[in-house]
Amino acid sequence: MDTTYRSEQRFAALWTVMPLTSLAVAAVLWFTGDPNARLGIGIVLSTTAFTLSVLGRLVVQIRGDRLLWHFGWLGIPRWELPLADITGCEVARGAAAGAGIKGTRQDREYTAAVASPGVKFTLKDGRSMFLGSPEPERLRAFVEARLPEGARATPKKAPRRR
Repeated sequence: MDTTYRSEQRFAALWTVMPLTSLAVAAVLWFTGDPNARLGIGIVLSTTAFTLSVLGRLVVQIRGDRLLWHFGWLGIPRWELPLADITGCEVARGAAAGAGIKGTRQDREYTAAVASPGVKFTLKDGRSMFLGSPEPERLRAFVEARLPEGARATPKKAPRRR
């Protein structure tokens, strides 16, 4: 199945905080002189490498009639949604309260940047979902072009003056 759209959003905060913290912890362990320090350093550095490979970026794709997204380079966790389940979409901004997977079952958000731009999707079952994207207009356009005619987002009109 061909990929018609693909974007990637790096989890910049994670890429900054984790390596710096890990190096600081590794340095402290190294200078303790403890014979088990190497084991601790190995655990700290391997945990950092694993976390970054699983959560270091958000990839959003459209393949055929499905919207797919996943974090990291391992492709897990991974989600997919049939485009037919989308009833509307609009460009929006994610929550300023952090990045990652947030929200409730009814209103879920997947981002890799704080207050990320992205697209908010309305689904047939009444739920909504937000996907962060460095190019939200392009993602919205690709999804809208594949939605049934009645499901296209309508641009908001300016209020009429009297």
